[in-house]
Amino acid sequence: MDSKEFIRNVKETVEDFISAEESYSDDIQLEINTTDWSMDIADPENDLPDCDYYPIMDLVKMSVDDPGKWEPDMEAIESLAAEYVFTSN
Repeated sequence: MDSKEFIRNVKETVEDFISAEESYSDDIQLEINTTDWSMDIADPENDLPDCDYYPIMDLVKMSVDDPGKWEPDMEAIESLAAEYVFTSN
């Protein structure tokens, strides 16, 4: 996986959250499995080995074009991606 794919996957997971945000608690987490780079929306009680967790609300922002609606915060997502080292195969 490269950084662009990682960013795209985080953005898609955040969009999944936004589309059904009423189904989740306020402290829901983004779960990143560091062995296969899969991502999911996870309960904050999860603490699986080989997984990193980030508050998903840290990865959204209020839409400027559509007040009252969330959108992925690309600056925050790119900052998250910068915490990882990606190598090419």
